[in-house]
Amino acid sequence: GLELKGSDAEIQKSSIRRISVEGYDTSLRMEDVDDALREHFASCGKIIHVSIPRNYEETILCRYAFVYVNEEDEEKALRLDGSDMGGQILQIKSYPFHETHLENDLAPMKEVKVYWPQQTLKVTGYDTSLPVEDIEIELEKYFSSHGSFVYQDENASGAIKTKAYIYVRGPDAVDKALELSGRSVEGLNFVVTKVYALPENPPMSGFIHPSTLTRFTREQIEDPNLCFITEGQQKKSDTSEGNQKKKKKKKKKNKKSKTREGIQKKKKSETREGKQKKGVEISL
Repeated sequence: GLELKGSDAEIQKSSIRRISVEGYDTSLRMEDVDDALREHFASCGKIIHVSIPRNYEETILCRYAFVYVNEEDEEKALRLDGSDMGGQILQIKSYPFHETHLENDLAPMKEVKVYWPQQTLKVTGYDTSLPVEDIEIELEKYFSSHGSFVYQDENASGAIKTKAYIYVRGPDAVDKALELSGRSVEGLNFVVTKVYALPENPPMSGFIHPSTLTRFTREQIEDPNLCFITEGQQKKSDTSEGNQKKKKKKKKKNKKSKTREGIQKKKKSETREGKQKKGVEISL
């Protein structure tokens, strides 16, 4: 019951607005530009997502970045056009999801085929009285995601809050999910409230299960620099710690063994020297 029928796809609009930003220093690290843009637009309201296309083979930043804000914050964000960010004058314009005139600039950033790590998006707005399994099915169907995760969290007042996350791969998939955010379809109104930043060193599989978020405090979850550790990695870490302890024990054992060998050699050497001296005295 979530498929858009006929003209519904044209009528319904996303609750999120996409804004293009040009003029920043493209020689900087992507993380530095991301932080600078979030800080620059912080006064406009909640920043849902910041995307900075990059040629991963040559680590070159695109001259266009995209900032995603709620519909009610778009006007405030557009007022920053011509503002200064670190000595650079920014050109800020609305770039609706249906627009494609920047594709020529974005195409070179997509030429290199890389394995895109999974990205996690937080979603709200659905009927929390529905069974968890039903919510997950509807989320995956609506966002065409690679999966979803829903869990119930009891707050201090005793009320049950149901949080949901979907995970997708690649910037295009994130963009598509943001475009679908807030569309009301047969009473269901899924809203993407946040796109979680990837940790600096994601697991080799590129997969970060949203359930990992349940193990941390709200402050930790909101921290974009938090590197999530999976159970598998924890076990591996524990094993490596055990191996390190074993190595230390072995090292101590070897040290004792070497000390013992040294004492024995010293004794033998002293005995040999004693015999030689004794032999010298007799020969005289």
